[in-house]
Amino acid sequence: MKNRYIKIFCVAIVSAMTLASCDKGFEEMNKNPNALTDPAVKSMFTLAEIYVDGQDFSNTRGNNIYAAQIVQQFSSPGGAGSKYTYSSEYSAALFGETYGKGLNQIFQLLSVLDNTPENSNMIQACRIMKVFLFQKLTDTYGEVPYFDAGKGYNGNVFSPKYDTQEAIYNDLLKELDEAGTALDAAKPFVGNADLYYQSDVARWKKLANSLMLRVAMRLSKVNPAKAKEFVEKAYSKGVFTSNDDSLVLKHDAGPAGVKTNPITSAWVRNDLNGGESNIKFSKTFIDLLKNTNDPRLRIYAKLEATGDNNPANQQGLANDAKEFPGGDRKVFSDPNTSTVLRLDAPTLIMSYAEVQFILAEASVKGWSVGGSAQTYYENGVRAAMNVLTIFGDKVPAVTPAEYNTYITTYPFKSAGTEAEKIEQIITQKWIVLLFNGFEAFSEYRRTGYPVLVPVNDATGETQGTIPRRLIYDQSELITNEANYKEAIQRQGLDLMTTRIWWDK
Repeated sequence: MKNRYIKIFCVAIVSAMTLASCDKGFEEMNKNPNALTDPAVKSMFTLAEIYVDGQDFSNTRGNNIYAAQIVQQFSSPGGAGSKYTYSSEYSAALFGETYGKGLNQIFQLLSVLDNTPENSNMIQACRIMKVFLFQKLTDTYGEVPYFDAGKGYNGNVFSPKYDTQEAIYNDLLKELDEAGTALDAAKPFVGNADLYYQSDVARWKKLANSLMLRVAMRLSKVNPAKAKEFVEKAYSKGVFTSNDDSLVLKHDAGPAGVKTNPITSAWVRNDLNGGESNIKFSKTFIDLLKNTNDPRLRIYAKLEATGDNNPANQQGLANDAKEFPGGDRKVFSDPNTSTVLRLDAPTLIMSYAEVQFILAEASVKGWSVGGSAQTYYENGVRAAMNVLTIFGDKVPAVTPAEYNTYITTYPFKSAGTEAEKIEQIITQKWIVLLFNGFEAFSEYRRTGYPVLVPVNDATGETQGTIPRRLIYDQSELITNEANYKEAIQRQGLDLMTTRIWWDK
């Protein structure tokens, strides 16, 4: 067993003894368990990294069922995301789990770390991980508690105020800028307790700057001047330069809930069932890849009942389907359990390909990022195809010849309009963001791409409008009522159709 997996197992034991986290809300995050006399800070750091990836609870409910179906990567006849229906449990999953586990873990760790040179790199890494979690939260719901969050540890704040997205985003950019700069290879880190980069400070710096690209580009419509400023700053400071820099979290095949992939494990254990899964690849996703002879299709999809991954035989389920046509679920494509849906499949948290697509869009806008949109686009497509080797060798990797054929047949639209270029870039980003439904959902709302056909189902909450956010954890009406009501008074009603600040 590899050392990093031993660490994960140790963390599970440590967390059981030292943490009081749960899937719901601030009351758990703000309990102070710090009667610890000798906290195992390295193990606490490892667990924080795992929680950035999310757990089965939020990934199954918020990601697979809601966000990824809203953006039509997946589909289900009864899926809340496919039909825009409201489920309080599913909609609240990310909110409760992120505050109750991920942020709880980071704030607890920071509360026991003295601000010394020995702890500096760990502190900066925690700041970067906080950005991952808070951006996902605020992008999904809008205004959320930010500046008061975690003050139960040192300020006795148990009903945290919600902050505007503008204020949150300003601080996210500040945090990444400062933390990336403060990381110092001459100072200690955590050794192999760092599952991401094994304490390679140079790669952590690239991560901070690459995440700054993502955060900054989200402001492209609501504050284009600030978006441009921080995209250019991130590029100048140094971002991912190859697939080796991509943030990949490795997993093992068991035990479930400790080392397995949190996006795939519940799917495989409870729902796949020899091709009888209720969640299938969407027709939108499969048709796009089939119609362009995309070589990734054999890696992404197969018919689980027969093991057939021949692209010609893949079939996606329409998002407006009320049942499986013909009554046979097995003829619709599942994620490939030999590759992307393995229990031990690694999680691609942030990729070099995504960074290249952000730079391609920046170049289209005329921002100073040191290269042409076409070059960045081609690099992104190539990287998106090549990175699939992280899922093993049971399915042949995309070859250079296949990439060349694809990019020659479907070249970058260098003579097209700005809108046509951005549509092409974001559509490719949508493909590489498979299994990262939250990010794909945010990018769809920011850009309107890829072009999706809305579903107008009688059970839906939006009268056929593609949702713009998820609804808050309704336990907030009990535990944090005044601040919740203040937030929706500013932002708008707590509905799936209410647009958040940057969604213009």
